Formats: sequence, structure tokens, C-alpha cells
Amino acid sequence: MVESQLIHYYHAEPSGEKKGTLVFLHGWGSNSPLWFSSTLQIIEKGYELYYLDLPGFGKSQSPRHAFFLSDYACIITQVMEKLEIKKPILVGHSFGGKTAVRIASKKLFPLAGMVLVDASGLPHTSLITKVKIGIAKTVKPVTNLSFMQGVRSTLLRVSGSDDYVAFPEARETFVNIIREHVASELGEISLPTLVVWGGKDDNSYTPPSDATVFTKGIAGAQMRIIDNANHYCFLDQPAIFFQALFSFVEQNYGKN
Repeated sequence: MVESQLIHYYHAEPSGEKKGTLVFLHGWGSNSPLWFSSTLQIIEKGYELYYLDLPGFGKSQSPRHAFFLSDYACIITQVMEKLEIKKPILVGHSFGGKTAVRIASKKLFPLAGMVLVDASGLPHTSLITKVKIGIAKTVKPVTNLSFMQGVRSTLLRVSGSDDYVAFPEARETFVNIIREHVASELGEISLPTLVVWGGKDDNSYTPPSDATVFTKGIAGAQMRIIDNANHYCFLDQPAIFFQALFSFVEQNYGKN
């Protein structure tokens, strides 16, 4: 528990002597087990793994008030401190990647490296994005009568905010997170960084062109585009994703 917030996590011990630690952050509306199929086998290579369920998702407690990006970054930092994790590589997908950028840019916790997987956080002013923000802001007061709840859920799903339906008290948080951008923070990062992207990512917040922006914005960052993969590239092409992740981890934790 951190800041009176119950945070759930999964922990996997390495086989043999520990080389290093990886901490995984899932995306908005997701949860930690989505990582398992494409990453758990890295314990056989000597790496300890932590998967954190972010506040309001998975088995973690929902925030008691509207969160901003810094609130999520602070909670994650405190969890790593409480678990006494030493210089991990932080792996973040989508919103988890955005949060990782905030932690790295503000140097909230000592890190050995960072992996951004189809990360959000860059400004996009498409009509789709504006509609999502508008619906998230207005649909609750318009449809707060009991007989309107089905209409409310339908509107949110049509808008692409079905994750918000599962976490309705996060209306303000949802808007806060969409509105916050991290592009100006990329130049403050001085960590080994790998940017991994699905070449067919059709999420309105994370088009493939964003991979180049992150890579150019973070000094020395490497980029890997995975063909025939969408927003969840680690699920679409797990073997390719694992190899990219493992190669980067070995580079930064030393080779045998």
C-alpha cells in the first residue's frame, strides 16, 4: 500500500543468478497479465520481473480522486522504493510508456534503461481525439439517470473509450491523461532507451510516426518497428518482441 492506495503486482524470480530487474507498466484500461505470454520467459535468462497493475486497473484500487500523470508516476516510484527495486529497466506500453517517460525525464527513480512500446504522450488533435475527450467530459452528466446507463455505455464504446466504461469514476482522470503531453520532456532523458512499435498501430493516440518522434527526441534511443503488428505489438508478434526486448536488456545489463 502506498499513499493509502492498494497496488497489486506480480513478481517472477529469475532462474539462477540475477542479472537485473525489469518493471512492466501496462496501458490505459489494461492489466499486467497481458504481458505474460511475451515476456515471462526472460526469467530463464536471469532477470527478475515485476508487473504493476496501475491504480484503477487490474487488481489495484481505484484512485479516490482525479489523477494526473504525475500522480501515476509518483505511485509507481513509491512502489519501486517500497519493494527495494534497484536500477530496473522500465518497460511501458501505451499509457504505461507515457508514465515511464515522466519518471525518466524527472529522474524520480534510478533506472538502468527504458523500453517504450507503442507509447502515448505526444499531442494529437485529430477529430477522433477531440470527440473522445468531449464524450468523456459530457456523457456522465447527460446520462446519469438510471434508465440512461445503457446509452452512456454505448456512447463511450463508440468513442473508443470502452476502457473508461470499466473505470467510470475515472472520467476526470481520463480527460487529464489525454490532455497531458510529454514531448517537451524527451530531451531531458539520458537513459538507454528502446522504442518498439507496431507498424500497423491504428490507435489514434499512437500512430507509427510517433516512434520516430520518440527516437529522435531521446538521445541515443534505438527504434524497432514490428511489421504486421498493431497497438499491442507484443501480443501480435510475441517472438519478435521478445527478441528485441531481450537484446536490449542484455546490452544494458552486461553480456555473459
